[in-house]
Amino acid sequence: MCPHRGECRCAALARMSDLDALLARPGFRGGLIDTAPEVVGKMLPLLDDAVAITVAGPVAVNDSGKYAVPTVPGDPLVCTPGLVSLRLNPSTLGSVVTTDAEQHLPPTLRMFDTHGSSSHTTYLTPTSDRLAFEAMRTAPSTVRETSPPVQTSNTPAFWAEADQLTQLDFILADSGTERRSGLVALGALGYRRVDPHLMAAGMEHLSYHQLPVTSVVAGNGCLQIHRGDLDAAAMFGGTLTLASDTCRTMIDLNGVSECWLTRTHGVHGLTTSVEVYDFRRKCVAVFTQTGPTESAVMSVWEDVMSSISAAS
Repeated sequence: MCPHRGECRCAALARMSDLDALLARPGFRGGLIDTAPEVVGKMLPLLDDAVAITVAGPVAVNDSGKYAVPTVPGDPLVCTPGLVSLRLNPSTLGSVVTTDAEQHLPPTLRMFDTHGSSSHTTYLTPTSDRLAFEAMRTAPSTVRETSPPVQTSNTPAFWAEADQLTQLDFILADSGTERRSGLVALGALGYRRVDPHLMAAGMEHLSYHQLPVTSVVAGNGCLQIHRGDLDAAAMFGGTLTLASDTCRTMIDLNGVSECWLTRTHGVHGLTTSVEVYDFRRKCVAVFTQTGPTESAVMSVWEDVMSSISAAS
């Protein structure tokens, strides 16, 4: 029973967006800024060292270091080792909040989508450039012209020819909701639904080889992308934790509804990905191989993916 009785605000709080809840928090120190999210994104590298966090339902990723310049749909896929890589969808991002330091929390910069849901959060560190942080609050909101959208269709014929960039941008457009609705029709292309626990076991096996893996956490209007050797993977309770360099990805399997093995064209031809979906039927994470990769790495990756498929 709610302790507020007649003054109960639980239902109202349950309907509040992440943005509204933050602004209404008692003692909140900060506020909305006028700078457009895409402009803020382009300025992130100026912060130097920072902590980057994206939460997507049951999946969370945090990484530390300097940001690369974020890409947007239509750009090449860039994932520079040692840098935090974001891919942003400006059409779905709505607002940015900056907060001042309070108690044990450092200043933060928080992006939200047009519905007020959290997209990405940046925590400053003692070595972050505070002048750049202050400049973000007053930067003029001029944005570059974006490339015209690529014509897409959620059909077997379309996905038979699609590449990995198309796959990720399709997910970025609406958190993978439309993508998920078409997966069941793609069995002839090698798509297969698999047990999430088999996915976790496969990642643990890959960590024994310290295989390079590209991991993508799909927030609202934001992909946080990391490529590096999978140094460790372990289950703690119901949560799979992956470690790669300074990046940590946590997946609460209790919140995972489905995992799919999918196939799209990459540098080495058809490449298998693991797509993770939550109970909202949104894609919250993708694991795959991208860019120039040694043939031995591809062989191990595809062998493990085939083993997961065969065991499902």
